[in-house]
Amino acid sequence: MDRVAVNVEAAGESEQASGDGGHRLQLVGHAMSVRAYMARPDQSRQGEVMNSSQAERLQWITLTVLGLVAGLAIALPLGVPIFAIAGAMVGTPIVLSIVGLSLGTAQWPIIRRHLSSSWWWVVVSALGMAVGLTAGVILVEQVGRALLGGPVNFRMLGVAARAVSFATIGVMAGGSLGLAQWLVLRRHTHNCKHWIRVNAWGLGAGLACSSFLADALVPRPGSLASAVILLVIGSAVAGACTSKTLVELFPPSTQHISATSR
Repeated sequence: MDRVAVNVEAAGESEQASGDGGHRLQLVGHAMSVRAYMARPDQSRQGEVMNSSQAERLQWITLTVLGLVAGLAIALPLGVPIFAIAGAMVGTPIVLSIVGLSLGTAQWPIIRRHLSSSWWWVVVSALGMAVGLTAGVILVEQVGRALLGGPVNFRMLGVAARAVSFATIGVMAGGSLGLAQWLVLRRHTHNCKHWIRVNAWGLGAGLACSSFLADALVPRPGSLASAVILLVIGSAVAGACTSKTLVELFPPSTQHISATSR
């Protein structure tokens, strides 16, 4: 009888211990589930931030390409009557300002998300591009005259000389454009001086690389296909460089994304 009582008590204790262990396992599992549930919103928000950043960069690159290509497509035919009326000295910055106006207008839908009085972006883009492109073209012309003893014809230049010429124009135009846009950016964000450098080297490197690529793919320099490659690839490289800087200056807000998702 004593042995039976001892066995019964031992069995009861083992059942109680197993019951307590099972209860503890249930508590641990519940705690892990709660932690996983609480961590899930943070992970989804991080994913939304990354997706928003990538989407904005892609939009910026696309709009930059469209703005520059459309600007030149509009400016070139308008240049003939403008030059006839105002002359080359006055007409050149007027025509080239159309390129900046088109670029600033194309980028404005994204800029307005981050800046108040965003219409200034369009104005300074037109002025900055006009000054930079004009200065770049004049610089290449004067250096070319000094070296060649006559006016510069891009079609007659060698592959390397043509790439250097376009790179020079790109650096001058990008630097002037970046400086003009920086005057607007500095009112809304700090530490944005590198925007000038990124614009200068981005457009300069883009035009140089696209010049090499156009010469490699198209046998006749100055043709329509060569011009398309030069503009599209050059502006895409410039847009990719500035899009990265733009996202760094204005990182997507988690609260903003959550609010818009609701």
